[in-house]
Parts: sequence; C-alpha cells; structure tokens
Amino acid sequence: MRNARRLAVATALVVLAAACSKDKTSTTPTNPSCTITAGTISASTFGAAGGTGTVPVTAGSGCNWTATSSATFVTITGGATGSGNGTVTFSVAANTGAARTATLTIAGTTFTVSQSAGAPVSTGSFSPPTPQSPVGGTTVTSNRPTLVVGNATATGTVGAVTYRFEVSDQSSFPNDPVRTFTVDGIAQGTGTTGWTLNRDLGPSVLWYWHARATDGTATSDYSATETFRTQSTCTYAISPTSLSINSTSATSTITVTAPSGCAWTATSNASFITIVSGASGSGNGSVFISIPDNGGPARTGTLTIAGLTFTVSQAGALATGSFELTDPSTSGSSATTECRIRSGGTPPPPTTCTLRSTSVPTGTTTIVNYAWTVQYVYDAPVTVSQSGANPQFSFTDTCGKTGSTSDGVARPLQVTLTITDSAGGTATVSSGTGSQPALSIRLFTCGS
Repeated sequence: MRNARRLAVATALVVLAAACSKDKTSTTPTNPSCTITAGTISASTFGAAGGTGTVPVTAGSGCNWTATSSATFVTITGGATGSGNGTVTFSVAANTGAARTATLTIAGTTFTVSQSAGAPVSTGSFSPPTPQSPVGGTTVTSNRPTLVVGNATATGTVGAVTYRFEVSDQSSFPNDPVRTFTVDGIAQGTGTTGWTLNRDLGPSVLWYWHARATDGTATSDYSATETFRTQSTCTYAISPTSLSINSTSATSTITVTAPSGCAWTATSNASFITIVSGASGSGNGSVFISIPDNGGPARTGTLTIAGLTFTVSQAGALATGSFELTDPSTSGSSATTECRIRSGGTPPPPTTCTLRSTSVPTGTTTIVNYAWTVQYVYDAPVTVSQSGANPQFSFTDTCGKTGSTSDGVARPLQVTLTITDSAGGTATVSSGTGSQPALSIRLFTCGS
C-alpha cells in the first residue's frame, strides 16, 4: 500500500515537471540574425559645382538601417531609412567658399565626402562700359536694334563678367516694366558686348539706354546714357506697278513714294532685269531698270521694291519681214509687190491676190495665230481681214469699177500681219515698214 502511494506521487511529479518544461519552451522568443553591409560609394570627391552620389546597402529581409549626413551641404535625397536591400542617394551643394568635408554614416559604415573650394572671391573693380551704337539720337531702321558697348576695363582679380542693359522712353529709367526694359547676364564679348532687344519698340520715339558690368561681386557704374530714335510708321507706294514691252530692249523708271526716314530696297527676282540705279533709298526715290533684247520666247519677271511687286512682261522674239504677196495671174507663186485687178472674159472672173506668212518662231515655240488686215481704196475704201491658224490669206476683187483705167491705176495696198506664238509672244509687221517693201494694187478696166 505504501509502495503504491509512493508510485502515485512519483508519477504526479513527473507529469508536473513535464508540464513546467513545456510552458518554459513556448514563452521564450527567437531573435533573427541581421547582417547589414554598406557597399562602395559612387563618388566621394566633388568639385565646387557639387553633384550627386549613391551607396548600395545589402541587408537581410526585415533588417532595418539608416543613413545620416554630418553637414548641411551634403543632403540625403533618398534612402534615409530602409529595410532589406536598398540604395542611399545624396546631393552635394555648390561651394562658393573654402574646401570642405562631411561624413555619411550608412548602416553603421562611415564615408568621407570632400569638396574643393569655390571660385576666388572678386577683389577687383570695373570702369563703366562705353556706349558705341546707336548713339546721338540716330534713327534706327529696326524696331529691335542691337545696343553695343565697349567693354568695361577691369582692375584687379575679377570673375566672369556679364552686363546689364536698360532701355527706356524716360531718361530717369523708372522702375516700370511698361516704360523701362532690362536684361541681365549678357556675357562679355571680345572688345565689345551687344544685346539685341527681344521686343519691338514703339515707332517715332526717342529712346534712352545705358549699361553696366558685373562679375557678381564688383559692379561698375552705368555707362553714359545715349539715345536713338525709332523710325516713323512707314508706308510705301510704287508707280507704275508693271511694264509690258516687245522683244526689243527697254528701260524704265519706277517711282517710290515713302515718308522721310523710311528706308527701302529694290531687288530683281529675274536674271534679265537689271537694276541700274536705286537699289536702296530712304523716303521718296526712284529705281531705274534695264531689260535687254529677248531672243527667245515671251518671258515675265518681277522686282521687289519697298516690299511691293513690280512685274515686267516681255514679248518673245519673232522674225520680221515675214510675209509676201503673190499675184497668181501674173507671177504664179513668185513674190511680187503689186496685185493687178484685171480679167478677161465675159463676165470677167474675180482676180485673186494671195498673202502668205514667212514668219519663223524662235526657241521651241510655234506660231499659233495669224491675224491679217488688208486695206486699199477702189471705188470706195476696202478693208478685209482674217485671223486663225492659216498662214495664208487670199482676197479678191473685180475689174471695171469706178476709178479703174485701161492702163491700170496704182493705189497703195496696206497689209498688216500680227503673229502670236505658243508662249504668248506677238510680233506685228506692215507693208512699207522695216524690211517689208511697200505694196500696191493696180486697178484696170475690164478687157484691158
């Protein structure tokens, strides 16, 4: 009995011990093991202008880290805190002073960042720049003129030099953007520095301007104030506005009308039109042009005068002395200068006189029209005409009308031929002019 009681107690103690051992295991936490490594910095030395850099971080999942900077000129721009793998980015500000260093502490690793000194501080001075153009109230032809100064003279050590220009319609240069136009930072040129206005100035205004130089530390006085005037509103007219001539050479004068001080130019847009004088002017003036003989087809060209267009049209060259008269009753097909109105038989048949063109086109053109006109006086004035593609023209009359004689009375025969080519060129020739002989018509009584 006593042994059974001892066994029961022993069993109870074993169970209690097991229970206690089980409770102790379940309440003891397990901490993860973190290995965090900061990699190689991308850049640790910077010039005065500053820059950016990075540092990679390698860490296990759930492992936290931080990044800090010891100086304000080095700024953590990304990755100030992180967990697991990541990257720290930083920025180095521009330096205007002495060389400097800072440290970055990233995941427990320290990096040194160094930066060189800034540009030396100016210890020099400047004389004022000298205005060069426009000066003296001159009238400028552009509403956006270029202002030019002779460079300021530097004494001592100076940095990069730039200029400030001011333009105003008031000599006091009021602080009013409507009246005073300014610009800063115009880089100094070689010997002179210029600025072309970036806005149109009003017409007919006297403008004041000056400039000064600076290197950011030392600044010169303003230059002497100079003036210029913008030209008045300009309107132009030309007269005449066109010229039409035949194939022979010609000259012409074109009148230009413009207000005083308004400049203009004349340019030829065609190789066959030459500007002899008046290629440029101001106010009222004239342009004198010359056009040579045209040995080819009709042509058209233009000039630009004061922005306006002047047009020249010149006919093409066609042969002159370009028709002949035949009288089949006396000369067959041979040319003659006389057409005889006489017939035999009862009643007498009409007499036919024939005109034929011998015109020859030039270049690659062709003759597309022949316009004939014939005039003479028999018993009354007679006019006959023909126009078309036929190079030959015949007209008839009969003998025995009032005014005829047995031996034939001669009357003038006036013939005019105008030919037109495929390029629109024309030429006119008449009997008794140029190389064309004078023609006549001889009037007979019937049976003579």
